[in-house]
Amino acid sequence: MTGDDTMTPRRSTLSEKALLEVPMIRRVHALATQAGGQAWLVGGAVRDWLLTGALPQDLDFTLIDCKADLLAKILADEGAGTGPGHLVPLDWDFGIHRVVFDAPKNSEALTVDLSDALENNLETDLARRDLTMNAMALDLQSGELIDPFAGQTDLRDKRIRMVSEANLLDDSLRMLRVFRFAAAIQAEEIDPATLETIRRHGANIWNSAAERIQYELFRFLSVERCFPYMQIMADCGLLEVIVPDLATLRTIPASGFHHLGLFEHTLELVRQSESLIAECPPETQEWLRQPFTPSVTRFGLVKLACLLHDIGKPATLGRKQDPVHGERLTFYGHEEVGEAMSDEWLRRMKAGNEVRTYLKKLVRWHLYPCQFGPDSPRKSVLRFYRRMGAETPDVVLLALSDRHSATGPWLDPADLEKSHSDHLWLLENYRQEQSVLTVPRLLNGRDIMDTLTVGPGPHLKEILDALYEAQQLGEVHSIEEAKAWVMFRYGPSS
Repeated sequence: MTGDDTMTPRRSTLSEKALLEVPMIRRVHALATQAGGQAWLVGGAVRDWLLTGALPQDLDFTLIDCKADLLAKILADEGAGTGPGHLVPLDWDFGIHRVVFDAPKNSEALTVDLSDALENNLETDLARRDLTMNAMALDLQSGELIDPFAGQTDLRDKRIRMVSEANLLDDSLRMLRVFRFAAAIQAEEIDPATLETIRRHGANIWNSAAERIQYELFRFLSVERCFPYMQIMADCGLLEVIVPDLATLRTIPASGFHHLGLFEHTLELVRQSESLIAECPPETQEWLRQPFTPSVTRFGLVKLACLLHDIGKPATLGRKQDPVHGERLTFYGHEEVGEAMSDEWLRRMKAGNEVRTYLKKLVRWHLYPCQFGPDSPRKSVLRFYRRMGAETPDVVLLALSDRHSATGPWLDPADLEKSHSDHLWLLENYRQEQSVLTVPRLLNGRDIMDTLTVGPGPHLKEILDALYEAQQLGEVHSIEEAKAWVMFRYGPSS
């Protein structure tokens, strides 16, 4: 709300008239005018234009004195130099309709949302929105900016501020969106009243569908630098509402090897990962920044694995006497317990099988890379790469972040320095070993059965894996050598 607490819109004229010449914007404006009404560009498109000078591929329009369903059908049929679109009614009750246009090769699909203005009034419609930066509209006739809640000022000052508490609570998912948008613009401030609302009402987040929570969380984590806002999310208590298993981590204090309590250690992993990715080989960085699904990058999922990696520790807490340091805490088997707990939470979040498999793998094997370095036998290192597969860089970054997040008084700084260089060596060596790791297998299961005159069964995998290892180590080079190798080790006389 503006300083005088009125609904009178602030008006200023945008100098970027080129925005009004965008074909899709011109087409929607023309359709609304022909229908005797008016269309306004609203929300994220206006925000992103003011912030970056570029339009997103998602355009939102609010309509007055004309109907969104009728205009959406015409737009889908005719397009705007894009060819016909696909009409997707989103909400008949609120008059929200989407038109999706097929993307040209190597580009993002254009999505246009048309909605009837609430009470057929622009200011009333803007007043229902979540954040001031999302409560702006552009007059498609004059280029005037309608900004009743000083969203442009908040955007300029990188401030996140709710339009009203009622709006934030009207859809509880908006509390998570506060942090996603804060990360997206690298906000310098989140309005204290907005944070207080989240502190008091964060538990309501689960009034939203799990799929929607997952989507917002994934988009948040995919921002390259989200840790500062995750810390605020944790301070508000919202992070533990979303991932309840984190709450019990607060019961584990700092120790000889950990300078932080377990909850703080867990958050520190996220901070370290965002710093350490810059030290990884360029190929690793490129790999991790790729989308894993349309809503999350691999790096985003690595950061989620940072949050989940130790959730099995409270259930496995033990104590033993150390001959040097006295009593120490132990957490034997916490990786396996954490894997199962992660799967349970991911199912609640309605995560897909691919995401669940990926995260369970990272949680289960986050300690594994610590065993290897340049002095390790090549056979052992190749086994590590084969077991981790394509997720090798992901697991190594998680493990490296874990090492840097535990610097208690019992840790020798020289050991940390060596571990750091060992993990980076694993990543570089993984790149160098690609030609070996991807070499085609010389034999398949049928070849093994024919060579040994045996039937199918689990023994075939054992033989194939052993043969592939020998092939990668250069012990066999041809099909004939492979068959001889199998016969020598697994044949009747072996």
